[in-house]
Amino acid sequence: MNFDELAYFLVGATSVDENKPQYRMLREWITNYKKENNELKAGNINEVFITADSPIPFDIKKLWHKMNWWVNATFTTSNRMDQNEETACEIDSGNAEELIPASFKPYATNNQAPYKSRHEEYLQYESKILNRIKDSRFNFLFSYEEYTGKKEEKDLHDLLNHWISNEKKLTILDLSGVPFELLDISVGLITRFLYDSMYWGRFEDYTGKKRPLLIAYEEAHSYLSNDGKGGYSRKAVEAVFKEGRKFGLGALVISQRPSEISDTILAQIGTYLALRLTNSKDKNIVKASAPDNLFSLIDLLPSLRIGESIVVGEAINIPSRVRIKLQHPRPESNDPDLVESWSKNHPVKEDNYMHVVNALREQRLRNNGNS
Repeated sequence: MNFDELAYFLVGATSVDENKPQYRMLREWITNYKKENNELKAGNINEVFITADSPIPFDIKKLWHKMNWWVNATFTTSNRMDQNEETACEIDSGNAEELIPASFKPYATNNQAPYKSRHEEYLQYESKILNRIKDSRFNFLFSYEEYTGKKEEKDLHDLLNHWISNEKKLTILDLSGVPFELLDISVGLITRFLYDSMYWGRFEDYTGKKRPLLIAYEEAHSYLSNDGKGGYSRKAVEAVFKEGRKFGLGALVISQRPSEISDTILAQIGTYLALRLTNSKDKNIVKASAPDNLFSLIDLLPSLRIGESIVVGEAINIPSRVRIKLQHPRPESNDPDLVESWSKNHPVKEDNYMHVVNALREQRLRNNGNS
């Protein structure tokens, strides 16, 4: 993540907080931790060019531990400017990896040493970061295992090789387990990462225009809406639609509600494949891209059968009604069989829904009792 994404996700901070000392310190600490992790498998980076936005991994637990240190430390002086590591009354340094905070001599209540920390502005940030680390929904983000960037493990180029440089022509990134509040940043981050790799590799033989990519965005109305939501993902995808073709990157947007998609994205779309649509606003989006003399074809949208589509745009000479071969077996998104399901006898058991409640509390999907 760049710093704006990280600050928003960790502590809910945005650029309007730039004048707050804790926001500026957060940026400085993140930059320093990224500089410390400069023994990278893909190659060391000149520290002069490392910023808080540089895509270099760092340990979030160390960041929390440092912030917790400043919140709870006691000092031999009450002067904020003189409160530092040398004047701290530390008893034990704790353990960042195990989330054990440092311990200090209790501060005195009679205006004598040890004095309480004067850096209470970090308290809100510290508690929010700790909550994020402990929330099991974000384990995939903080427990990145071998992707540390270190020479003996894996770096970002290994990730690109895994996604792109393999024998398979299709890579599916399943984000169904990503928490909703992180979906926007996740989609935006993946899109920007691929876009940047195509841009900076445009002169290489194995990427850029030499190896074009098409990114398909399923359920796009959830994060590419035109109502001000989905800011990070929308900006990244809009950049792909506006500039991506120059570097070999294209995009396919899949949505049940095209009228809710960003206007900037809709304005750049060259071809529509429209399946059954009944909402007038959604139909008008497709109708606007068709010649005036073919409006009668667009009016068929509400009556299309499953698998039928109307294709309009640059990919086809004449707008046409086509039949798309159905996939077998059907995906899990297939409609339920209501008659069969409601006809079954579902025995009432006292332990029914126990696994459901446990999965809800742990935010982990379970299948037949196995996580």
